[in-house]
Amino acid sequence: MRHEVIASVQNPLVKRLHQLLNRKGREEQKRFLVEGAHLVEEALNSRAQVATVLYDESREIDPACLRAIDQRGPDVQVVAVSAAVLGKLTETKSPQGIVAEVKIDLANGAQWMEQASSRDYLLLALDVIQDPGNLGTILRTAEAAGVDAVVLGEGSVDPYNGKVVRATMGALFRLPVFHASLSETIQALQKQGARVLVSSLKENSLAYDEADYRGKTVIVIGNEGRGVSEQVALLADSYVHIPLYGRAESLNAAVAAGILVYEAQRKRIRQAVN
Repeated sequence: MRHEVIASVQNPLVKRLHQLLNRKGREEQKRFLVEGAHLVEEALNSRAQVATVLYDESREIDPACLRAIDQRGPDVQVVAVSAAVLGKLTETKSPQGIVAEVKIDLANGAQWMEQASSRDYLLLALDVIQDPGNLGTILRTAEAAGVDAVVLGEGSVDPYNGKVVRATMGALFRLPVFHASLSETIQALQKQGARVLVSSLKENSLAYDEADYRGKTVIVIGNEGRGVSEQVALLADSYVHIPLYGRAESLNAAVAAGILVYEAQRKRIRQAVN
């Protein structure tokens, strides 16, 4: 595969794509960058709207990426660039030689809720998760656990932040994620019959393995520092907590989310079999 090489960081395409490294640029262009062979392959093989793939002309393209590019055909623009240009478009210390420009495709929350109203589901709601690594890990774990969708409350970190995208390991391309007011979304879901379980250490909180996760279930995880806001906590049908047997005062938000969604799914699967 041979393409004309873009060698200048002043090239208009390169300058436009460079803007996607910050949130303002992503919001204005409604696009984001994915770097690394695995994530580019995941984007190409998923429903993601990949617009452009740029590769270091001095390096071989990963065979799996090359196959995925060929399968996508002419819909994806493929551009050869110099190592200097690729360095301008990447955030990692050791770029893997390939970057993709992907159109942002956040799920429509109202549409998702309407479609889900007639079935059971497990939804994860995140109340101002601010650490990119935490959000990426939560999304990766939620997708692995079979969570049906994730709603990001106002004030949460941008899910298309480069660190978030890398931490998801491709889950972002497969898991419905939407921004919404948590209070409004929770009340709308409760009208559908959803049970809302808020992670909290309140006195009447149930141990996570004692909670009921049947039917339509929403699990709410709070901010890394202050937990779930009082406004959201007041909407809970139940509070759940993860017992701490050592001297630690709390668990990392991503770890807590993982424990809760896997316990919820374990019980849901067992109840379905029985």
